[in-house]
Amino acid sequence: MSDTDRDIAEATKAARVAAARATGTAADAAEDIADAVSEAAHDAGDTIDDAQEQVANAVNDAIDSAKATAADAAETIAAKARDAADTVSAQAKDAADAVSAQAKDAYANARSAADDGMTYVQARYRENPVLVIGVAIAALIGVGVIVRSIFRR
Repeated sequence: MSDTDRDIAEATKAARVAAARATGTAADAAEDIADAVSEAAHDAGDTIDDAQEQVANAVNDAIDSAKATAADAAETIAAKARDAADTVSAQAKDAADAVSAQAKDAYANARSAADDGMTYVQARYRENPVLVIGVAIAALIGVGVIVRSIFRR
């Protein structure tokens, strides 16, 4: 073989070795890249799972908080309703007591006026019985006339 052929053969051999090394290096690099992408995808999946779990926890916390707030609001409303009912009940009792006291006072005043009237009539009867009987008869006639005029209508 001549030097030229040897140079060509060595160059071809060197090119094949370089191509094999480049292929191996490219394969190793592709494998490393594939491993890195796979690991990144796995990490991204874990991160997504963690994020989903965090979002789910946040949503559950928000729902629990809303439920607790609604329960607190319902308790507050119920307490205010009970307070209002107690206030109204107390005011109604006070009003009933006031009306009862006024009715007792009115009854006592009427009773006292009737007693005073009876005492006055008895005193006048002792002084002039005919006059008292005449006034009583006139009063009865007056009441009868008023009753008749009411029933005629």
